[in-house]
Amino acid sequence: MKICTAEFPDEQNLYAKAMEEIEQHVSETNPDLLVLPEMPFAPWVFHADTYNEETWQHTVENHAHWLSQLSNAIPTPIITSRPITRVGKNLNEAFYMDHNRNIHSLRSKRYLPNDFPALERVWFHEGESSDAVFDIQGNKFGMQLCSEIMYTETPRKLAENDVEIIVQARATGDHPRWRAASLLAASTAGAYVVGANRRSVERDWFTGGSWVYSPEGELLAETSAAVPFVTVELDLSRATNARAEYPVTMYKHYNKMGS
Repeated sequence: MKICTAEFPDEQNLYAKAMEEIEQHVSETNPDLLVLPEMPFAPWVFHADTYNEETWQHTVENHAHWLSQLSNAIPTPIITSRPITRVGKNLNEAFYMDHNRNIHSLRSKRYLPNDFPALERVWFHEGESSDAVFDIQGNKFGMQLCSEIMYTETPRKLAENDVEIIVQARATGDHPRWRAASLLAASTAGAYVVGANRRSVERDWFTGGSWVYSPEGELLAETSAAVPFVTVELDLSRATNARAEYPVTMYKHYNKMGS
């Protein structure tokens, strides 16, 4: 399976240029899937400590508009997340958009930070457990959204369901914790980890750095400000082999014993 992971700019005035560059890249590399950061088309209003319904509605509509623009420009299936209201709840919902541009909801963000610049408990309701596995293009995917990456037990639970690829869409700075968590997730689950991050230009909140780790924890590819997207061919037999080795075999043994 060939996957492209991309950075995306924080500033809306840079969206159009970034989308043109993504369009050119995917036309040249023809990936099976494009992974984008958490809510890539949402202006980051979630730093505010007071909820505003008008601001929320504008953010939802803005994200839908730019997602439509990108989906019309490229044929590649997409995994990312979006702000959306369902049954009276404001959610950060992960989704998969297929070749026919149908949107398949996956799950909503469960673990919400409340530290500047991400005061997400002000703006969102909590979603579902983060250990579900989804069948996408015949492969088993897990989905973690930003701060959920800090819950290191999730990859272990995903491994029990034979996950092959974990997508980690985020909006973060460059603290070493994020890379450490991605590496640990790959090694713990015996799965590829595909991370995607937004990048700020006019402020220092989000620092880019989208990456791909192998099921053994090897860094396979990484983006930068100069090269904001990479496409990698994933050999999924490596995930199968990794799940038959330490530490996944140890987890499965003790899970069977109920300890």
